[in-house]
Amino acid sequence: MRLTTLTTAVLIALALLPAAAGASPREYALFQDDKLLVESGDGQRSATLDEVKGLGVDMIKVQLNWSVVAPGARRKPSGFDATDPAQYPGWARYDSLVADARAHGFKVMFALAPPAPGWATPTRGDRMGVNRPDPREFGRFAEAAARRFPGVSVWTIWNEPNHPGHLYPQSVNGRPVAPRLYHALVRAAVRGLRRGGAGRKPTLFGELLPIGKSSTGPKRNLKPIAFLRSFFRGPALSGLDGFAYHPYTRPSGPLVREPSPDDATIRSYGRVLRALDSARARGRIKGPKLPIWNTEFGFQTNPPDPGFGAPIARVPIFWSLSELWFSYSNRRVKTISQYTMTDTPGDPSLWQSGLRFADGRLKANIYANFRLPILVRQLGPGAVEVRGAARPGGAGSTVQIFQRGRKGPFKPLGGPFQVGNVRGYFVSRFPISRAAERTFRFTTGGLSSLDVKPVRIFR
Repeated sequence: MRLTTLTTAVLIALALLPAAAGASPREYALFQDDKLLVESGDGQRSATLDEVKGLGVDMIKVQLNWSVVAPGARRKPSGFDATDPAQYPGWARYDSLVADARAHGFKVMFALAPPAPGWATPTRGDRMGVNRPDPREFGRFAEAAARRFPGVSVWTIWNEPNHPGHLYPQSVNGRPVAPRLYHALVRAAVRGLRRGGAGRKPTLFGELLPIGKSSTGPKRNLKPIAFLRSFFRGPALSGLDGFAYHPYTRPSGPLVREPSPDDATIRSYGRVLRALDSARARGRIKGPKLPIWNTEFGFQTNPPDPGFGAPIARVPIFWSLSELWFSYSNRRVKTISQYTMTDTPGDPSLWQSGLRFADGRLKANIYANFRLPILVRQLGPGAVEVRGAARPGGAGSTVQIFQRGRKGPFKPLGGPFQVGNVRGYFVSRFPISRAAERTFRFTTGGLSSLDVKPVRIFR
């Protein structure tokens, strides 16, 4: 398949650059699509795992929904021991997913996620399951889950607690409530995971949305940095190994500034890290400095979503900047995440960040650029820096970089060379005349990246 040119030159201002020095030596590629991997049956799950293995994914994330696996009566069943995994009726499809994912060579991340069963909130029979969930019951659920799934590699707690659809209320009379509720859930879950035998597995908290509302109220989602300030007013926390985050951008991409300093998309990891480090310095969280795990990310596209989708032709460069510049440049970023494989069918305003359209057709350049991301940085009129990831092959992959001028065929520029980075990342610099006029690509394992023009990034 012939791949088109990714984009023309993009100018990035000094203020947009990541603050952390160095590059992440181990940046996992994380993938999530619960519909295909959990809800669609054995055949679809296995086929999807085969496909994402070919894309170089390292880890599968799954939402382990509390209300799906627990008894769903209006009242807590008499004699129900919530710490005993044998008393939960809904584990089966998660059992199959873990077994199949591990057989394919993936690590597995489980998110202990809402909604809560109706008996675990103040409103009996609560169908939403997010109104002040009982932390003691949640801790028991965490214990049972850890006992049931000793093969899970990473645990993370809740989903988007700064959104009223996942934790309610967000604020009351102008004062944040959700951070306090979530603090209690985190403490209970950490203790439950330890009791269940998962104490040595990485445990994450956060899972926050990157942009909140300017006004407050029960149904107005809180801004992430403001959420963290309130969250860390609670008792000191221990037993946490990382901060999970959903650093989505607006449709205009990762270069655009957020509405306020209390918001933080992928371009502003530094804001999140400063909030975490400040809490640690004040003794609110114990242990070493926490890394960020990007646990949900992607770009909704137009088409099919004309309202909140990014222009589909721009998404490859948005992705390359997000992964190879803002994430890989920051040593404290642990993962890059793709959510999902396939768009949501029906209403185009629903979630549309897949690598495929709802009918299964590839978003060709987006798919190819996820598999072999490339970013060429113009260092001046006579030099370039080529960043990429030989994602499917990882360490030991052989890479050949090519360039061409305005006319003529592609010619070798650098390589072939073997990639040393365990995840297949590489950064190479080359002197070359008329750099801005040239087009670049790299090949590895019989595959080719997109053809790209340089971007100009000033330090």
